[in-house]
Amino acid sequence: MSEAQVIAVTIGTENFEFTVTNREYNKFVDSMAGGKVTMGAYNLLSNTVKQEQHATLKSMLVDGNNNPKSTLVMEAVGVITEDFTSDLPKVVKMRASSANSSKETDLSNS
Repeated sequence: MSEAQVIAVTIGTENFEFTVTNREYNKFVDSMAGGKVTMGAYNLLSNTVKQEQHATLKSMLVDGNNNPKSTLVMEAVGVITEDFTSDLPKVVKMRASSANSSKETDLSNS
């Protein structure tokens, strides 16, 4: 994965460009782990959008009380996550070998 990826996202009728780095994405993941999912996602969007698009993005993503609209924020971050992680290798759990499976079956039947 390159150091920074420019990801184009359309929200409503507006086109936005987000420049996402591993550092910014890691801060988002860390905030999610701390229970601040919506704010972490909003901060990722706010911190990575092209500077001249920031005001337009903010006007779309917050309500009259300046609170992020969680559904819209999470949809936008979902698109960014999908694109940002698309070139990572897939991680899958390997199945136990048949020899191990037979032993487990024998033990569970005893």
